[in-house]
Amino acid sequence: MKKSIAFLMITLVSLLTAHASTDTIKTVYQDGEFKTRYTIRVKATESDICDVANKLIYDFHTTPGNLFSWALKDLGLQDKKKNDIVFILKTSATDAKTGITHGTFDIVVPSITSFNNVVVDAIVSKTKCNNKEMKVSANIIYSSLLLKHGLATLTMVPLKNNEQLFIANVSIKFGWFFNIFITKKRYKSIVEWRIKKFTENMKAECEQKHEK
Repeated sequence: MKKSIAFLMITLVSLLTAHASTDTIKTVYQDGEFKTRYTIRVKATESDICDVANKLIYDFHTTPGNLFSWALKDLGLQDKKKNDIVFILKTSATDAKTGITHGTFDIVVPSITSFNNVVVDAIVSKTKCNNKEMKVSANIIYSSLLLKHGLATLTMVPLKNNEQLFIANVSIKFGWFFNIFITKKRYKSIVEWRIKKFTENMKAECEQKHEK
């Protein structure tokens, strides 16, 4: 009996691991909140992903405009011709004592309306677990209009043969206007594919560093 249970547990873990390692994206909507999960394999060492994670955090805290050349590349966030919502970064400053980054944006919904000087406060940080997993998180702790809640994590799990499994988890609850505007269909065209593209950009940066 014990052998049967052990075999069943090993089989279950193997199936879950195999499923998690594939390139998949899924979004669920519940109680006004969107939750997206995306997984992808990356050919890179722990040192490679640590360097890229540090670069991401450094650019976010000091020179956020640089992110549009790599981590946010081709996300179309500032292109009015290709986006239902345009984010124009106006100011960004990080408080070294609290770790909070205070950002100010203009948000444009083409042909509908625009919102000026929207304040967003976020904490972006990196943690490393005892099992060698690394996690980068972005927690929106205040937004004057855009979000009621926003949390994004990118967990990087070491595999064999210098491979990593990237797991992106994003949960978002929009403010009143965007809750009406961003339907489930719009979420896929505005948010979901950008979560996928951001993670792919992180993958590309890690693999490029690994090849050097």
